[in-house]
Amino acid sequence: MMTLALPDTRVANRLGIHERFVRSTLWLACFLLATLTATPFPNLGDPRLLDPVGDGNRLGQILVIVLTLALSVFLMAKARWAFVRALTLAMVLTLAWFFVTAIVSAHSDLALRRLVLAVFTVINAIAFLVLPSDREHFGRLLVTGSLIILAISYLGVLLLPHLSIHQLSDVIESALAGAWRGPFGHKNGAGSMMVVLIFIGIFVVRTVNLITGLIIITGATVFLSFTWSKSPIGLLPLVLLLSFVLLRLRSAPARYALVIGSVVIANLLTVGTVTIEPLGKLIAAMGSDASYTGRDEIWEFAIDHTLRKPITGYGFQAFWGTGSLLFNWDVNESWGLRASDAHNGYLNIAVMTGLVGLALTLVWAVLQPLRDLSATSRNSIDPPLTTLFLQIWIFGLLLSSVESVLFSGGDALWLLMIASIVGLRLQRVSQLAR
Repeated sequence: MMTLALPDTRVANRLGIHERFVRSTLWLACFLLATLTATPFPNLGDPRLLDPVGDGNRLGQILVIVLTLALSVFLMAKARWAFVRALTLAMVLTLAWFFVTAIVSAHSDLALRRLVLAVFTVINAIAFLVLPSDREHFGRLLVTGSLIILAISYLGVLLLPHLSIHQLSDVIESALAGAWRGPFGHKNGAGSMMVVLIFIGIFVVRTVNLITGLIIITGATVFLSFTWSKSPIGLLPLVLLLSFVLLRLRSAPARYALVIGSVVIANLLTVGTVTIEPLGKLIAAMGSDASYTGRDEIWEFAIDHTLRKPITGYGFQAFWGTGSLLFNWDVNESWGLRASDAHNGYLNIAVMTGLVGLALTLVWAVLQPLRDLSATSRNSIDPPLTTLFLQIWIFGLLLSSVESVLFSGGDALWLLMIASIVGLRLQRVSQLAR
């Protein structure tokens, strides 16, 4: 049986109780800070949410810096090999280009700060994989983290409903009143996390304990249904099917076609509806919301601005929510001026970092994992672990057609996507090292 990421099972067997405790504590801190953030249960009725993007939450920034420093020390002392193997050329070129776009941005200070956060997220994602001593330890940590999130989510709904359920008094999107969001800032974030917990529950059923896994799956499924998050709910069965088929395909070209085709179709059915008129008419004729709850106007706005600066964009994470947009909005202007993001991960990267940034992101986040999966022999794959990686990765890719998941600073799904991409990479290089 393969370990999660350690190169030699004897290493795991020699770990003392104190080091296991440190590894577990750091892992849970990484997982829970990413999912619950430093300020869970945000008050969505706070009028300050309408202000332009500022310096962010200072407590959260301090905690992320301290945690990342601790994780970096661990990686350099105990798992430098994993860090080196995870830093592929595609990842380095992507981050390097983002640095270029940050330098030339009109909001370079904001862009550079957020790029540092993006690098921190990569470090945390690598540590997320190598902190567990083996797959069994990883499974127990996932159980602990998942049960904590579910307990806090349900307790929030019971004890703090005004902060756990969308209200009519919310200053943004008051129409969502009644949808559960738990400790998260939005029902869609809660829905995405519940889908991830279902994937984790499946992994726990297969590797740790049947009853515990079923408890996680059931708890996450019930909460997901009350979030009314259409995209996560709709994508869940599709991702389960795709991951099942993908692991059983023997042909590498078939795997490429399945994943890339799914991503292309998802974006054609969303962003494509505002650029290809027949597609928009088709969606409307099917009785669906052709505007995707107002996203169409935001997509048009993002496409227009991408074409204005197609090479470098407006700077990494330095476009949406800035004063130059918010202060130009009035009732006659596009709602895109007030949007928090493009509500499409691919379009969001394009408007921030240009078409070059989008191309590099696609190479690293789509093509590299496919290549790693296809180059890994079936005997070197741990089926439950690989399935978990695939489900999180594919879910993130498809959800990015309606949400800005890719390089979303501080977003738990993005951290887990990076961990999945790196996990598939480490499986491949561990095979080559044998």
